[in-house]
Amino acid sequence: MGYGPLIYLTIGCIVSSDTALPRSANAGWLESTFHISARKSTLGTELYAGFITFLAMSYILAVNPAILGDIPGMDRGAIFTATALAAAAATLIMGVFGNYPVMLAPGMSMNGFFKGMLLSGSVALVWHEALLGIFFSGVLYLILSMTNIRKAMIEFIPEDLKLAITVSLGLFIAFLGLKNAGIIVSNPIILVSMGKINDPQVIIAYISIFIALGCMIRDIKLATFISFVSAIVLTVVADWMLGTQNAPIPESLVAAPPSLSGSVGAIFNFSGLTADKLFDLLFIVVIFLIVDFFDGLSTIVGVGRDAGIIDKDGKVPNARSALVADAGGTVIGSVLGTTSVTAFSESGIASAQGAKTGLAAVVVAGLFLVSLFLYPLFSIFSAAMVAPAMVVVGIYMIGRLGQIRWEQKESRIAAFFTIMFTVLSFSPANGMAMGFISYAFSMVVAGKAKQVHPVIYVLSGLFMAYLVLL
Repeated sequence: MGYGPLIYLTIGCIVSSDTALPRSANAGWLESTFHISARKSTLGTELYAGFITFLAMSYILAVNPAILGDIPGMDRGAIFTATALAAAAATLIMGVFGNYPVMLAPGMSMNGFFKGMLLSGSVALVWHEALLGIFFSGVLYLILSMTNIRKAMIEFIPEDLKLAITVSLGLFIAFLGLKNAGIIVSNPIILVSMGKINDPQVIIAYISIFIALGCMIRDIKLATFISFVSAIVLTVVADWMLGTQNAPIPESLVAAPPSLSGSVGAIFNFSGLTADKLFDLLFIVVIFLIVDFFDGLSTIVGVGRDAGIIDKDGKVPNARSALVADAGGTVIGSVLGTTSVTAFSESGIASAQGAKTGLAAVVVAGLFLVSLFLYPLFSIFSAAMVAPAMVVVGIYMIGRLGQIRWEQKESRIAAFFTIMFTVLSFSPANGMAMGFISYAFSMVVAGKAKQVHPVIYVLSGLFMAYLVLL
């Protein structure tokens, strides 16, 4: 399928064996930086794990432009370049300074949230003004990461509420994927219904989703990537048989990266940022700060445990560096022109392959830079074709439901409101607002008001003001 896959295949063959590189490469700078031997890993293991993990998360290079590209004023080519550069920069920082096998890129749930918020009219901001809010959230996240305040941030939001937010975002992104694929369509009588099963694009989406489900059940780690590839192959075949143009093959699969001229630094254009938009801007800062902070932290801790980096006491070594990489990625990404950068759950694939150091992350960063020259390949993907990947992400994220303490009435109410309002109002912001408000209300009625952190009450007040002004 062109030079792109050939490049990746060649790299895969090189890194799949320890003997492909000189043994002396294990010494010197690599060893002192990544402590490969001390963490009981090998050079080949780290390189191969990084390569496989990149394949698993490379779908973001097509999905992010496909989702954000529908927003008026945002250019798909610029989004692609911003996605690759932001992912490379954040992952490189994580690998070198955090020394974690954790990879970062613009978050799937956050790009869907961003799109839904702007297109639904939930905020009166245009795209670059909304990205300014994400920039401020990243700066605050960066400050918190470098101080002891991060410990208080971790503790003041109840674990059950964090889990509910994660689940609600997963369901939202899956719902958006089903909608983009035409599997779920609007219905004037019953709000939504099933789409036409005889539509070729819908059939392809179904097949790709079930291919991914089969891979998940059989514990094949590249479920998302395989469904991603199957969608494009089936679409190309359908185009050939039916004469459609849903996946037009580009003349060349390798080209110079698309220009960032329309997006880089656009957040610093304050000409349209009037006083009546400031509350919406503040709202975005708060929402994205909360989601980005806890989403990134949970992935870092989860992957760290799987890799054996975090001990039984739960102490997170290099926590500051890891969180700085996460926060710094969001700052960089917003300046370039994309939504919040966060730690990807696909990082678990690296630890499952035996990766225990940040060298695997450095490999992924390098491959993101290589991908900058493959835009023609990734540009043929439409929102419908990347829908299976979005559904798979939702399936993974809904697994947190079982960790919620459903026997606790206050937690049950807050989780219910968070999830239901996110899906039914098609807005994670509304779901999060109702979750905080209902939790604070339930705790007060239950006589447990003193157990609630004051910040929860402050946020609940802000969310109430948001809903009133909505």
